[in-house]
Amino acid sequence: MILGFITPFIDYFVVIQMFYLLIPFGIIILFSIIIFIANLLKFKKNAFKQNLTLLTFLIPLFLLCQIFSTIVVDKIQRKRSEKIIVNLQEEREKYPEDLNTAFGIKYSKIKNSNDYELKYNRGFFVREIYDSNSKKWKSYGWND
Repeated sequence: MILGFITPFIDYFVVIQMFYLLIPFGIIILFSIIIFIANLLKFKKNAFKQNLTLLTFLIPLFLLCQIFSTIVVDKIQRKRSEKIIVNLQEEREKYPEDLNTAFGIKYSKIKNSNDYELKYNRGFFVREIYDSNSKKWKSYGWND
């Protein structure tokens, strides 16, 4: 399931998953639900001791791990970015040309103005960008 947590942040895996595995994953999830309900009705209390019932949870658990990791990374990166923004607002006269940010947050000063942008990847090709001029966050997907 560790692969489920890191897959949204590896571009190659996202492309394969979105363009080649979307329909197979949907079919597998549908069959997983059917098999789970059949095992639940057939074995009742012993349904969770059946190997087939446990295998039906692998793909849904893999997909839930991806969604969970995307949400958690977005919350963490947003808080770190907000902390950087607060620190930069204290130095409002002149923003630095280069700022040492860690953990995937990218700082860039806009040329010929005293504005900056903060960027981070939320997963699944979605980037969040903060513009100091408009003081708003914008989301950009893979097709933007």
